[in-house]
Amino acid sequence: MIKAQQTWSPETYLRHGAFVSVLGEPVVQVLAPKAGERILDLGCGEGILTEKIIESGADVLGMDNSAELIEGAQHRGLKVVCMDALDMSFENEFDAVFSNAALHWMSPLSKVFENVYRALKPGGRFVAEMGGAGNIQTIRMALYNALIKRGIDPALYDPWSYLGDSSAKMMLQRVGFETRSVTLIRRPTDLPGDIGPWLETFAGSFMQAVPQDQHPQLIDEVRDALQSQLFDPHNKWVADYVRLRFKAVKPG
Repeated sequence: MIKAQQTWSPETYLRHGAFVSVLGEPVVQVLAPKAGERILDLGCGEGILTEKIIESGADVLGMDNSAELIEGAQHRGLKVVCMDALDMSFENEFDAVFSNAALHWMSPLSKVFENVYRALKPGGRFVAEMGGAGNIQTIRMALYNALIKRGIDPALYDPWSYLGDSSAKMMLQRVGFETRSVTLIRRPTDLPGDIGPWLETFAGSFMQAVPQDQHPQLIDEVRDALQSQLFDPHNKWVADYVRLRFKAVKPG
């Protein structure tokens, strides 16, 4: 059975997930783009961080497999392509590949890393941040429990691949990269509002496990399960984010 696919709406993402790009700005600093460099933004989404990289004077190509998000990026006037990371066939084209909050949606990651390695010029760098081991573990468990209760195998609807630092380092090195830094960062993150819209935005594939008219009931059930753990005394929902940030280099 094929896993359900996550779908994206640029408007919904900007309303409920804008914090993802804001928190990704330090990763752009690690990238340290330079004028004249050719850079691939892998999983660019609607292109907020792509614009930040372009400000350096770099020549940036944004890439995403969501036609809806790519259309949003095109409306920003960005140079983008709609393509799956598993299918990309660039060879020795980029000085750097950048990715924020996208790699954990891609599987198998080993194949993605191979494609990134091939796309980089010798000496090129791969700078990324993604969900790391333990990311949203509490939320994920609540989603799993809600589907198991309905007799549904949640693994069929789980789109996420979260790596630990040691496994990420091994995977990168196996492809041929030299790892400069690989770090797990625990980052509990305030959500902009109720957790319901977060679930609708980021856990849409789990919602596909039940009929449309049962989505509100499923969200209510997950919210109730999380209330005591992720709703803080200041009346804010706090997601239990863990990020994996790394910098790796293709030998020159």
